[in-house]
Amino acid sequence: MLDLAIANLSSRLILFFVLGVFAALVRSDLYIPEAAAKALSIYLLFAIGFKGGVSVSDHELDATLLGALLAGVALSATLPFLAFGFLRIMSRLDRVNAAAVAGHYGSISIVTFVAATLVLQDYGLSSEGFMVAVAAAMEAPSIFSAL
Repeated sequence: MLDLAIANLSSRLILFFVLGVFAALVRSDLYIPEAAAKALSIYLLFAIGFKGGVSVSDHELDATLLGALLAGVALSATLPFLAFGFLRIMSRLDRVNAAAVAGHYGSISIVTFVAATLVLQDYGLSSEGFMVAVAAAMEAPSIFSAL
């Protein structure tokens, strides 16, 4: 159990998070230049898009792929409505702000997706390669639902 805790706490994701928290706590001037952040974002978008496209092209267009795409899109379109209802009941947010927050609940965070994929790989588990395409397909429905 201790080995698992040490392995998790010493992973590169956790260590970068701790570095960011530490930098904020000591009010450091640590930052990533805007040009580098934009270049990294564009690189990641292209890499994710190409990886998803290659994975979909390697996989046959079958019920598994279509089911995963439909489930992802359905969840992404439905979650903002549920979140909006809960936010209106449980918070003091007005309609516009509740809808904006609710849109975030349906939208998938590609950073979280990549982090989860890395954790799975660290444990020797894998997911279907086309899940990157499912993640990409989940963006638009949540935004439209929130609007």
